[in-house]
Amino acid sequence: MPRQDRFLTPNQMARVRDVALLGMITPLVIERRSGVTDSNAAENAYGDDALTYTITNESRRTTVQGWFYSTPTPMQEVDSGQVVTVNTYRLYLPVGTDIRPGDHVHVATNPTDDYTVSDTTGEGSWLALLACSLRKRE
Repeated sequence: MPRQDRFLTPNQMARVRDVALLGMITPLVIERRSGVTDSNAAENAYGDDALTYTITNESRRTTVQGWFYSTPTPMQEVDSGQVVTVNTYRLYLPVGTDIRPGDHVHVATNPTDDYTVSDTTGEGSWLALLACSLRKRE
């Protein structure tokens, strides 16, 4: 019997991804955050490059369908010892979506809420979908 180096064949992985895409029904807008050197910034008074971050223009904006959800997570406050509930935000996207930590995400179903990408699983070797952790922008 021939040795198989992969858990799934490329064709089988494509079918798993097709199933994952069925849950991606929420329209999202991803905006790339990029560094811009500001030579007039106070931090640059001595010739150092001050790197500030801005959200880029329309050319760096991507619209994609994704699977967005939040999960209540109990946490204990350090000062009072009281247990409170906070939301953990997750986003699933198609494999190959151009998204990086620091990018901003706007969820079309709730346009008043904006999120910042904390991390992604883009470096994984077995990707049925791309998972992102988000934090709500205040």
